[in-house]
Amino acid sequence: MKYGICSNYFFMFFLLTEILTVSLCVHVKVEQGELRGKRLRRITGNGEYLSFKGIPYAAPPIGPLRFRDPQPPLSWTSVRDAISHGATCPQVDINTNGNFSGNEDCLFLNVYTPTLTPKTPLPVMFYIHGGYYVKGSGNDDQLGPDFLIDREVVLVTINYRLGVLGFLSLDIPEAPGNVGLKDQVAAMVWVKKNIAHFGGDPDNVTIFGQSAGGSAVTLHLLSPLSKGLFKRAIAMSGAFFKDFQSPFEHKKRALLLAKQLGNCTNDPNEALSYLQQAEAVDLVTAKPFLLYNEQARRELLEIMNFRPIIEKQMESGNFLTEDPMELLINGKVNSVELVLGHTEEEGIYRAVTQKDYLLKYYPYDEFLVPVRIANEKTGSEVLDIGNDIRRHYLSDCKLKEDDKNMKELINFYTDFTYVHHIYRFLEMWIKAGLEAYFYVFTGYTDRNVYGKYGERYGLKNSTHADDLGYLFSGPAYPSLGNDSQKILDQTCNLYTNFAKYGNPTPNGTVWQPYNTNSSNYLTIDLELTPKVVQNASTLRFWRKIYCNAGQIFATCECV
Repeated sequence: MKYGICSNYFFMFFLLTEILTVSLCVHVKVEQGELRGKRLRRITGNGEYLSFKGIPYAAPPIGPLRFRDPQPPLSWTSVRDAISHGATCPQVDINTNGNFSGNEDCLFLNVYTPTLTPKTPLPVMFYIHGGYYVKGSGNDDQLGPDFLIDREVVLVTINYRLGVLGFLSLDIPEAPGNVGLKDQVAAMVWVKKNIAHFGGDPDNVTIFGQSAGGSAVTLHLLSPLSKGLFKRAIAMSGAFFKDFQSPFEHKKRALLLAKQLGNCTNDPNEALSYLQQAEAVDLVTAKPFLLYNEQARRELLEIMNFRPIIEKQMESGNFLTEDPMELLINGKVNSVELVLGHTEEEGIYRAVTQKDYLLKYYPYDEFLVPVRIANEKTGSEVLDIGNDIRRHYLSDCKLKEDDKNMKELINFYTDFTYVHHIYRFLEMWIKAGLEAYFYVFTGYTDRNVYGKYGERYGLKNSTHADDLGYLFSGPAYPSLGNDSQKILDQTCNLYTNFAKYGNPTPNGTVWQPYNTNSSNYLTIDLELTPKVVQNASTLRFWRKIYCNAGQIFATCECV
């Protein structure tokens, strides 16, 4: 009798568990087959959202598909679980010298939606993660969707191939280069075809990204492959002009990699065959430097070995076959609505955490010169340019171990590594007859997990990647207080308003676009404050540096 009662209790418990499990699951049919996602409680307390993780948007890029353009995704017959994230792409954490991680079968995306059946299709926000094109993922440990979902948009995050696996080029169809960017295009194509099943509007997609993701956004503004796949774009703290994203002699670098791993050949097809059989960990951890000073620049995170390139023209699938600067100058762009901006002091985190490297290398003037200029000038010319830059930023022309000029160094690192590239892109975009909404993120609370490194020098300014804590949730961020909640609301409202309407401005604030007549921008903080760009002297300085070196900044006027 007791056994029977226990059996009944066990059966009821099992049945209840099954009912709860079924009620938490949600199903969607896409082109490849049926997905089983999950209902999740929003951390904001505003109900539930639907989560679909680890959805393959392209075939696994393994074996003979390593280094090749992404291929269409494979179908499945039974219901596929979309409960957990797929594998991250192979990488090494360059910030901590961490171990190798990831799997080449990594081309997955995640979709988060408030509902599958909205009254009208919802705007879609498609996020491209940063990480120097060598690390990162679309996983929700850093990109939690709750705050954006609260504002009735569909959020898509993606993985894409990184480093050597995403950007090696041998100038042949089997290894054309830029496949990491083409992965992003393939994910956009998947969204175009399938997002309506998740309640999203395929004709109202806003791509946005931060750091390398922001640079990628500016490249999608120029690529014919990306045309028609998105309506709006937001580039955060990134533009393709950042010099380390344009490595030269990409084919020689690929052949050098094969040589370092044991195959000395100048035949690209032989090198390809060898590299396709190499272990991923050996490829990702190799350092094929062509020049001695690249090692130093690598330590300063100013150069990576495999980056976006200008591709050799192939029969199809070309992402970028012309110099992106020339495309901008000639107005060959995907004309979409654009938001562009940066944090207040982009350089704090890097300048403070890389102080030992800075003290080691920055006494040498050549390391103050943008890579693309340094590569094209004689040693004497590079030293002269570096001396001009040193005198502009460092009051006594020296770096000191006692930190007395750390603020000057941060100012240099902010302008040199991030901001002048962003202004360069902005000015060329405007020169092409287009407009953009320009912002500077200045908010500062305990959610500024990178800006806090500046506090030891008396600085409380937002720095690179701090703005992500006001868009996404994740375990690295502390709980929201009154100030951080207000800044988060300002930021999320601006971004989602732009995705919905093409106008980011909430009621009560007038944010005029940046154009040929007025250099307007908005500071994002506890209050939203419209301003006019005041750092004309900095822009004039960098314009002079580029023009005197025989390169175009945006214009060579008013130097």
